[in-house]
Amino acid sequence: MSRFDPRVLANDPVRRTEVVGWLERGLLAVDPERLTREALDDSNQQRPAVIIAIGKAAPAMARGAAECLEVIGGVCVSDHSEAVPPMIRAMAGNHPLPGAASFEAGKAVVDCVVNAPADARLLALVSGGGSAVCESPRPGISADYLSMATGALLKGGASIGALNLVRRHLSSIKCGGLARAAGRPIETLVLSDVAGADPAIVASGPTIPTASDPAGAREVLVRHHIEVPDSVWEAMNRDAGPLELPTVTLLGDGRTAAQAVGEIQSGPYMVMPGWLDGDIDTCLDHFLAGAGPGVTIAAGEPVVEVNGSGTGGRNTHAALLAARRLVGTNTLFTAFATDGVDGLSGTAGAIVDGRTIERGGDPARALADFDSANYLATTGDLLICPPTGTNVADLWILRRQTPPAT
Repeated sequence: MSRFDPRVLANDPVRRTEVVGWLERGLLAVDPERLTREALDDSNQQRPAVIIAIGKAAPAMARGAAECLEVIGGVCVSDHSEAVPPMIRAMAGNHPLPGAASFEAGKAVVDCVVNAPADARLLALVSGGGSAVCESPRPGISADYLSMATGALLKGGASIGALNLVRRHLSSIKCGGLARAAGRPIETLVLSDVAGADPAIVASGPTIPTASDPAGAREVLVRHHIEVPDSVWEAMNRDAGPLELPTVTLLGDGRTAAQAVGEIQSGPYMVMPGWLDGDIDTCLDHFLAGAGPGVTIAAGEPVVEVNGSGTGGRNTHAALLAARRLVGTNTLFTAFATDGVDGLSGTAGAIVDGRTIERGGDPARALADFDSANYLATTGDLLICPPTGTNVADLWILRRQTPPAT
C-alpha cells in the first residue's frame, strides 16, 4: 500500500501512479534503518555503545544501530514520534524553529555524552533537520535570540550554507560542540540533505569541527537586517578550542534517491548533475531548460524568500511556478520533500501538469501571497503523506510524454 493520499492520482491516474511509485523507490534507496544497519554490520568493535541520534531520520537510524550493537543508552531527537529502541530516550524537538523542546533536547544530549562510560563506544547518527530539533545557545546568547535569528533567516530566503554558518556561531553544540562536551571524538554516521553531502554541514555538524568565521556569520545576520548586540558578537568570537576529527561515514544523500529513481526507468532518463541550489525561480528555469527527453530527476534545496502570509512550502511553490510554465503541454512535474514535510504547506509537495492552471485559474495571487498549497488543493495536485522518517532534501521529477516506438 502506498503511503501517499490517493487523491493526487485523480487527474491522470496511470501516469501519476507511476510517478508515485518512483518516489517510493527513491525513499527506499535512502532508508535510514537499512543504511545504518549495513554501515555497522561488519563492525568489529563489540564494546557497549551509547547512541546520540539527531534529525528527522534519527529514530530509524537508532533502530538500525541497535540491530548491530550492544546499546546501553542514548538519546534520540527528531521532529516526530516514532519507535526507538527501549534503552534510548526519545525526544521531540521543535522544527523548523528551535523552541523550548529543542533546548531541552540539547541539554539532554550533552548530559548523555558527558555521563557516558569512558569505555563505551560513542556513536552519533546525524540527519537533516537536526539543527532545529536539538539546540543549545552559546553562553552570552539567549535562546530567544537564537530562535529569532533562525526564523528571520529562514523567512528571508537565506541559503542553507548561510543559515548553518550563523547557527555554528550561535550554538554551543554545533561545529563539534557536542564532541567537545564529551571530551573525545564521537564516531559519526550521516544521512545528508545538503549540497555536496558535506557531513560538517548536516545538522550544523554537532560532532565535526569546521573553521571559525564570526565575521562571515555576522555579515549574514546584518544582510538580513538582524541586529547583532555586543554580547552576541563577543560570544560568536569566543574560541571553542581544538578538536580531533572523528571517524565519519556518509550513508547517502538526495542524489542517492535521484539515481535510484533513474535506474528503474524503462525509457530515456537523466539525473541532472549538481544540486538544486539558490533562488527557486532560477533553479526551475535551469531545470526545465536542461531537462532531457523522457524523465529528468534532480535533488537539492532551492531558496524561497517568503513575503506573503499564505499556506505553502518550497515544493508546492516550485510546483505552482512549474505549472504556469507547462500550460498546454503533456508534461508532469513533481516537487517532493523527502521528509514528507514541505514547509508550512501541510503536504509533501505536488504533482502538476499542463492542465493545472486550467483547473485552478490565474495563479498570480497565490504565488504573490505564497499560498501555493491552498491553490493546489483546489486543483487536486497535492502530494500528502505522513512524515517519511528520512530526509535528503527535495526531489524534482519532470516526465515528458514520449512518442510510442515505431
